[in-house]
This record gives sequence, structure tokens and C-alpha cells, in this order.
Amino acid sequence: MFTIDELIQATGGQLVQGPEGGRAKSVCIDSRVIKKGQVFVAIKGDVFDGHDFVEDVVARGIRILVLHKPVLIRNSQISVILVKDTVRALGHLAHFHRLRFNIPVIALTGSTGKTTTKEMIAAVLNKKYRVLKNAGTQNNHIGVPLTLLKLKPSHQAAILECGTNQPGDIPWLADVIRPTVEVFTNIGESHLEKLRTTEGVLKEKWSLISFIKTKGSIMINADDPLLSTKAQGFRRARVITYGIKRRCRYRANNVRMGKGHQLCFTVEGQNIEIHTCGRHHVYNALAAFACGRLLSVPAKDMAVALKHFEFPPGRGQIVKLGSGWLINDSYNANPVSMRCAVQTLQALPTKGKRIMVSADMLELGSKAKELHRSIGKMVARSGIDVLITVGALSRHMAAQARHYSKHIQTIACSDIESAQKQMARVFHNGDTVLVKGSRRMATERIVDFLLMPPDASLP
Repeated sequence: MFTIDELIQATGGQLVQGPEGGRAKSVCIDSRVIKKGQVFVAIKGDVFDGHDFVEDVVARGIRILVLHKPVLIRNSQISVILVKDTVRALGHLAHFHRLRFNIPVIALTGSTGKTTTKEMIAAVLNKKYRVLKNAGTQNNHIGVPLTLLKLKPSHQAAILECGTNQPGDIPWLADVIRPTVEVFTNIGESHLEKLRTTEGVLKEKWSLISFIKTKGSIMINADDPLLSTKAQGFRRARVITYGIKRRCRYRANNVRMGKGHQLCFTVEGQNIEIHTCGRHHVYNALAAFACGRLLSVPAKDMAVALKHFEFPPGRGQIVKLGSGWLINDSYNANPVSMRCAVQTLQALPTKGKRIMVSADMLELGSKAKELHRSIGKMVARSGIDVLITVGALSRHMAAQARHYSKHIQTIACSDIESAQKQMARVFHNGDTVLVKGSRRMATERIVDFLLMPPDASLP
């Protein structure tokens, strides 16, 4: 609930029209789903400008608007608050609302594993608390504020994934969230187009600590050399470490594969099982365990939550594919996550061939070709039988794989449709397939094709 005075106070805006005494139940930026009693914040996006839909929301009964440019509204009973930037105003509203709650608020960032780790933390905390979390990957300057604005008195904790593709995103989100706990997964080659180098990635991600208080906690992957170095000597908040290789507060021991594709390990004497063959997911589970410990969730309850954890769609899901397997890691890709996916394909037992479908990794700037070649070299040495690539950049991956291996079959495709046809030709029942690529490459269409009923025809 926001009064007009609170809306003005939070956004720094000015009431330029209408009554001063109105109230709004909640905030909405989508004219298609807005409901009477909400305040409409007109966001200008890449495709649509919310200011173009002001008449529509007024016709649907909206009486309070937050705008950053003048719009003619003939009804004098409509309250209009004018701000400099409605995107920033949305963040300010979320910040104002967040400060109403004295609950644990966890912010999480890193180059890979953010969404899966967020979901694992939420699953663990749900054993004791009512938890608010980002839906899917609503982790940017729009999604994070919208998530925070959903905080209700019934919530006892919140977990927010924070993403970035340019300098300044993370400190802005940190200011909006004001986290009490921060989790760092890893640092690697991601969004290099604007962040330039891994040091640039580290600088941006580390800026999450900008607003952490002395009573707060930050959780660090101790096996990540960049994070470990950065955390040395950090005194402003408590540093809690987790990992597999190095000495740390929460260390996974006896990491092994169990029956039924269960990855098993122990931490603090507690046996943990997660349904995956990807060893890198141990780090995600450790971060969740550390958060649960910090917030006093019993270890046995955390073990149950992780054992029954289902991976988010397109993020390392392992599903049956005939008498073989499909690793659906199609949601997104960068060199760090691509290397992890290749290791998962290596580790998954299979009766037939190991087939990798890899589309372009985007937003890598001047290092794009070099990084695709490095993955190709790794694929060649991994024992993968068939590599199907999609896109101009991934051709470099295929060429490098061919150069380093005489046994691998490589097929370079220009588009998804060609890759589907090649997959139909090389795939046989019993094969295990990994599908991965950057979001804009739409590799989920390969997954949909593989899971089609046998009698369905090619598009």
C-alpha cells in the first residue's frame, strides 16, 4: 500500500495533476494485467513505452500514474506524479517498500549457477520460512524491484538473484535491495562485451557488497581464486566460505556418484544427495546449505529439500530420452557454464553415443572466437562422439574440436532447423544428448524436437 505522499517521497517526484489523498494497493508496469487500485508506472522498454498505454489504464479504472514525460490526461481526478526516470522510480519504490520489513534478505550474484543456487536456497529456507524469490530469471533492474514490491507481512525471508551485463547494474540493485546476506557463486568469462575482462566481471559482481552492514554476512565460493583473493582482509561483514578443494567453513567431503544419477557428498557430517551428474552443482548446494545454517534450518531438513530438488527448466535438467538421456541446459551459456556442461555429459553413463549440441555463446566481445575455440579444444579431449554447432561463432568450436580429435564427428549448422535435421540423422535410441547455447539462440527448440512423439514430423 502506498499513499500519494509516500509515492512522492520514495520517487522524488512531483504531483503535477490530481488529488493528493489517493492510495494504491500495489504497483504495476503492465497495462495488460493491471487492476483497479494499483498505481501504473510507465516504463519505456526496448520495444514498448508504457506512456503509450496511459489512456488504456485510465479506462480500466487506474487513478494514480507515475510518468517521466508529459501525457495529456483530461480527467482532473487522475493523480499524476512526474519523475525524472520511471525505471529508477520503480527501483526507489521497491527500496522504500523493502525497508518496511525487518527480515533476512539474501542477494545472490555470480557468472554462472545463479538461478539454480537461488532455487536451492529457496527450497532449503522453505523448510522453516515463508520465502519470497525472483520468478524465473527476473534478476535485472526491472525484475528485482518488481519482486521486492511483492513483499508481504507474511514473508519471513527473501532471496533475490542479481544479474548484470554492464557496469553499474549490481551496485544499483544492491542499493535497492539492501541485503543482509550476500552469496557469490563464481567469477568467469561472462558479458565480456561490456564488462571487458574477468577482472571487470569481478569488479561489477563484487560491488554487491556496497551496502552490506557490519552485522551482515557474505558467502564466498572458496575454490574460486578471484573471489577468495577479493575476500581476504574483508572486515565490514562476516565472511562465510564454502567449497570442495580448499579449506573453508562448509566443505563438501566424499563427493561421488550414487545410484540413479545422484550426486552425493557430506558436509558437517550430513549426507546430501542431489539429482544430477554435474559436479559443479555441489557448489550450488553448499551455498544453500550455508544459508540454511545461517538461518537455523535443521541439517536433516535441508538434506530432504536438496534430495527432492528439481532443477529449473533448461538449467541442467536430466530427463529420460528413450533408453538414453537428455541434459537440457538450453537456457543460457557462457564459457564457464559450457565447461561445466561438458563435464556433466562426460560423467553421465550412457549406452550409446555422447552428442553435444552447442549454439553460440553471446556477449563475449572481442574474445568471442578465442573462447569458442577453447571450448572446442575441451570437447575434443572429453570423449564426446558428435558435436553439432549452431551459429557463426560456434563454427570455430567445431573447427577446433576437429583439429584436436580424429574421432569426433563435427557438424556446423547455420540455424536451428538445420541442426534439427542433422540430429534426426545422427541420433539413435540410447544416445545421451547435451543441448546448450545462449538465450537468444533458442536452443530450447532442439530440446522440444528431441522430446517430440516419434510419429511427429519435422517442422
